[in-house]
Amino acid sequence: VLNGGRVSAAKRAMVEASIKKLGYQVNTLARGLKTQKTDYVIIILPNLSNPYFSLILQSLERTLALQGKQTVLCLTGDDKKKEYRFIQFAKRNKINSIIGIADHNIDEYLDDNMVFVSIDRVFDTGVHLVAADNFSGGWLAAQTLFEKGSRQLLSFQTISSITSEVQKRPRGFESFCIQQGVSYSCLTFSEDQVRSVYSFTSSRELISKALRLYITESDNRKRVDGIFASSDHLALAICEEIQKFGLRIPEDVQVIGFDGLRILNQGEPLVSSIEQPVPAIAEAAVDMLLKLLNHENVENVTNLPVRF
Repeated sequence: VLNGGRVSAAKRAMVEASIKKLGYQVNTLARGLKTQKTDYVIIILPNLSNPYFSLILQSLERTLALQGKQTVLCLTGDDKKKEYRFIQFAKRNKINSIIGIADHNIDEYLDDNMVFVSIDRVFDTGVHLVAADNFSGGWLAAQTLFEKGSRQLLSFQTISSITSEVQKRPRGFESFCIQQGVSYSCLTFSEDQVRSVYSFTSSRELISKALRLYITESDNRKRVDGIFASSDHLALAICEEIQKFGLRIPEDVQVIGFDGLRILNQGEPLVSSIEQPVPAIAEAAVDMLLKLLNHENVENVTNLPVRF
């Protein structure tokens, strides 16, 4: 009855009555061990302090639920051992489906029957990938700043050392500036250097010192009047530091972030931003996962449109 087999109406009624009386619940993990497959999908994320990751999780869970899938969340905290332990957990419980943003090369731990869809992160082993059009996002940021009057542009990025589509954002920014002959500069810091931008409790001194070089007049450099930041929260921190120098946002310096985060995930944006299509990213990742599980050929999706 539980597996949907053919039984008489009388027997089905007897079984369902017993299930109700006993309060019986199917042990889906045990069933997975027997059938060698489960309806669970592991979602790997670095943390939830970055609101973008929270939105990705929310959209993935909702999309998977519509497909009858249940999620198991793995928060790695940039810990390779944690990622490894979750992969082992997946193997023991016959969970062969993984979606997420991994900090390390977890693909080397996967079995041949396991399917992994990566969001943003690029792997050398041909792991399938879903991402927004980060290059166009960087281009659009520069274009918007220029069209709204900025003439001395600055790209202020905090980029992970791992290879990802995110690294295309400053390339798109530079490409617009070069093609249009716009004066620009680029600042790039590692996530270790600007680690606490989301909590606003540290790294401000580094941000402030870097900005001071570009937003004050000097003999050999004009003051920057348009800044593209790699995330909305970095953009917000930049705005606050600029205002400490007595400059106004946006009258003196225009600032654009990336992600499109909003207050309590709704309402007005935190700052002007290039918005990622989070629901579309989740839907594309789940669709890719299901097709791979069915042994269908699929292409990477890295051009989901962004908007100002």
